[in-house]
Amino acid sequence: MVSSRTATTPEDVVADLPPQQWNSDTAVSYEAAQEAINEVLACYVALLEREGTKPAPDRERIEDLRARIADCAHQQRVLSPKYPGELAAVRGSYSRRLAELRDELG
Repeated sequence: MVSSRTATTPEDVVADLPPQQWNSDTAVSYEAAQEAINEVLACYVALLEREGTKPAPDRERIEDLRARIADCAHQQRVLSPKYPGELAAVRGSYSRRLAELRDELG
């Protein structure tokens, strides 16, 4: 049921959300996916800092890294425990990317 009132506080927004069923497997999958995204985001931030401290920073690289950081933040916001297959796919994708980024960071 959707309320006709305008949401003005976080509590108003949450009040109209349908209840969610969580179990241990879902909670663990969701947290693992969020953590994978967070680790990738941290690597992008480290690369951005590294690029920014170079004598001649590559502005294109900086913009690319900022976009990737924004993408990670967006993925964290929209990730939903309602779709277990999506959680597994996100976790796998970000885990692979994390391995590549760790190699790049040395």
